Amino acid sequence: MKPLILGNIISLIAAFFILSILFLLGIYGLDFAFNNITKILMWIVWIFAFPAYVEYRKSSLKASYLINYLPPIAILITFIGLVLLMEGKFLGLETIVLGYILEPISGISIYLSIKDIQKFSAYLFFYGAVIYTIGLPFYLINIPEIAIIGDSIKIIGLSYFIKFMIKNSYQ
Repeated sequence: MKPLILGNIISLIAAFFILSILFLLGIYGLDFAFNNITKILMWIVWIFAFPAYVEYRKSSLKASYLINYLPPIAILITFIGLVLLMEGKFLGLETIVLGYILEPISGISIYLSIKDIQKFSAYLFFYGAVIYTIGLPFYLINIPEIAIIGDSIKIIGLSYFIKFMIKNSYQ
């Protein structure tokens, strides 16, 4: 069970970096994605994908094939997007969004596993990820609130699950 907790802690930290990016782009517009601050934050999120993936793979997750195969594809797609973004191409941002479409799909295995332990946090985690992903294209029409709300819900779900697991592991 410890790899699942650690994977969720890593995902929680990444979600806070994502939330920072979402706020920056919501406040300053999509052009701010080409700012060095945003680029650095995006690379940090990308780097966090590796230890989260490793910890989730160590966990005994239901529908593990989703977590085994989809995240490497998403990591590769977002890497390509980040490289394009570094070259100043808007296609990089679109490619990153494409990579993040796989997040709620691969998150199904996490959702199914934590649902058996703590349903409320599982629902918040999964539906927050779905809302976040659906909200990303809305940045194109200057509606950042959907993705921000989704990521915030996911953060609450992860936080609640981590707290629940830590509390119950010491009793």
